[in-house]
Amino acid sequence: MTGSYIAIAGFFLFTVFAASRLELNMNRSISFAALRSVVQMFLMGLVLEYIFRLENVWHVIYFAAFMSFFAAYTAKGRSRTESGHIVRGFLSIYIPSMLGLLPVIFSGAVPVQMNAVLPVAGMVVGNCMNAHSISVDRLRAECKANLSSIQGMLALGLTMDTAAKDSVVAAVRAGVTPVMNNIASLGVVLLPGLAAGLLMAGVSPMKAIVYQLVVMYMIFAVNILTSYLACRMFRNDMVMAAATGDHE
Repeated sequence: MTGSYIAIAGFFLFTVFAASRLELNMNRSISFAALRSVVQMFLMGLVLEYIFRLENVWHVIYFAAFMSFFAAYTAKGRSRTESGHIVRGFLSIYIPSMLGLLPVIFSGAVPVQMNAVLPVAGMVVGNCMNAHSISVDRLRAECKANLSSIQGMLALGLTMDTAAKDSVVAAVRAGVTPVMNNIASLGVVLLPGLAAGLLMAGVSPMKAIVYQLVVMYMIFAVNILTSYLACRMFRNDMVMAAATGDHE
């Protein structure tokens, strides 16, 4: 364990040093993020000690709801929208997460145990949060760039669905591109955490690979759904923000 602590401290100090040398003005943000991550991870460890003793795997439903709410709160700062963001962000993250996770549980694709299902739920929610943030951020930029075209089509009597379709498509594509790149490099460049953890735990390589493929394709599916839901929920807000010049 001592070596692990030394490695953590070393990587952190290098990151701070590099940020200082490159004059990124991020030392305060890096330090706060590092402190927050350490506190959260140790608290999570204490909570998991209790959670993993639960026999009913369906507790994952409300644990995932809590994770999704926190993910929506975290994503709020990036999407820069006003009222109702957290609720809509929660729905665009939680609904796809559950739609992806429940079939995995019912099919037995992963062991139906809390210590197996909850980490998978965390992977799904985390990836949905990233897809949400990327797609909404891209949607804002697309609406700003295509504002004249959108306004012109609306003036001609076309619906918002039609007017903003290109912007939504570009935003959804941006939201799913990272996980698509991961899938394309899977097994050659990338050996994701689930497979690596199972291999370290002594699980046979073929079994670890099958579990990882299930999770990766589930993440791919829910990322598309999250990106689309987020864009539909925030589309009107982003068009209005572009029209009023509220781009900050």
